[in-house]
Amino acid sequence: MLLRSSIAFISSSPSRLSVTKLFSTVNPLTPLTPSAVVVPKKFVPTPFPYHHVMEATVESLTNLGVGVCRVKLPEGVAVDGDVDSNGDGEGKKKDWVVFVPSVIPGELVQLRIYRNFASYSSADLLSVLSPSPHRVSPQCSIANECGGCQYQHVDVGYQRKWKRMHVVELLERIGGIEREEGERVVKETVGTDEVYNYRSKLTPHYEAPRDRTEIDVIGFQRKQIRQLIDVPSCVIATEEINEALPGVRQRVNDRLKAGELKKKKGATLLLRHANEGVIFDHNQYVTTNVLDLQFKFKAGNFFQNNPYMLPNMVNYVVDQAKGEIGGEMTHLVDCYCGSGLFCLSASKSFDVCVGIEVNDKAVEEAQQNAALNGITNCEFIAASAEQIFYGGQVQSYPKDKTCVVIDPPRKGASEEFLEQLLKFGPKRIVYMSCGPDTQARDTKILLAEKKYKLSEVVPFDLFPQTRHIESCAVFERSD
Repeated sequence: MLLRSSIAFISSSPSRLSVTKLFSTVNPLTPLTPSAVVVPKKFVPTPFPYHHVMEATVESLTNLGVGVCRVKLPEGVAVDGDVDSNGDGEGKKKDWVVFVPSVIPGELVQLRIYRNFASYSSADLLSVLSPSPHRVSPQCSIANECGGCQYQHVDVGYQRKWKRMHVVELLERIGGIEREEGERVVKETVGTDEVYNYRSKLTPHYEAPRDRTEIDVIGFQRKQIRQLIDVPSCVIATEEINEALPGVRQRVNDRLKAGELKKKKGATLLLRHANEGVIFDHNQYVTTNVLDLQFKFKAGNFFQNNPYMLPNMVNYVVDQAKGEIGGEMTHLVDCYCGSGLFCLSASKSFDVCVGIEVNDKAVEEAQQNAALNGITNCEFIAASAEQIFYGGQVQSYPKDKTCVVIDPPRKGASEEFLEQLLKFGPKRIVYMSCGPDTQARDTKILLAEKKYKLSEVVPFDLFPQTRHIESCAVFERSD
């Protein structure tokens, strides 16, 4: 059976690629014969047969880092809703969308269908027939198979251009921001020169060992399918983590042979690079430095894991929070504060700071970090973000001198929280997000009543080589 993911390249230089077809004997418009492959039982054969090979031009990228191609449906094949009406009762067939990984807009590629859905198909990349000038050689030998990185084949400058474009598109499509306005408020993506060996936390997985005597696959999910690929080293992890990884893998198999692993469950391993070295125990406390502060937290807890980029992001949030537009702020409310990163970092710029966090253990860490750094003007409260504006000290803050910083999880802020925030009405809102799509959704709510205007949005390239984007949006009250 042919492998699902295989890409043909002939390298002409260390960084640039010229590319040739993988299957020179296959007609790109002819499906492979049923005898050549094993068709999955649940495969839907419309509109394309399994392993149908075709050529297509990549039109764009999704915010998941997957290429979008539009192709013509085969003659005689019809699917529901595949006709565009031109207003006179007549119509023409829509182009069919095919998603394919490891490509760049503008490239002509050869792809192979492996799954059909109601309105699109998914395909593997067989070869790149006309490569983009932005295509480079990945540093990782399995970059085209591993789902951990989506953009190693793209030069970093172009990665950052697309990340900015994704933020603009999401604000338009979900946030209701006109494209021209989005182009104005969304600034260039901010990044650093450390685009490899930057990640200070790695969490490889292994599946249930069952009756095996050795676990030979410890790594990450493959692109587009729920199957692990073995990752003996990771080029975006710090060098210290890569040095420790072989020993971690060996210990897993030693435990398997000693009968210490649960045979019916897989697991996720932890490698956290901190001041104490590389730590494997989720519950061990570690420390890391951000600018002139030290933070202590459990190794398994959330803490941003690009130490090169993090200071730039923190400085930006603090600068925007204190701001000069409408005068300096004196009070800061940090919602979803975690172990106190933004609240403590901003403490020098505000008279009073309060951090709110639903996780009481994180609140304890934040309080310990305030003591560790000798900071006395920060208070941390264990409460849901939705409760902070109902009364108490925050309600008494001077609204014209108060900034609220939001850093919610990927699912974004709740409607209840946003309603309370709008009712409270602080002068400034600084919204940091790891999910630009949910940030765009929440932006629409914040702007709906015209109480606020969107000043600017800055994407941060916290995770080069991947699709992930951190985005910071700044809102000013419309007085």
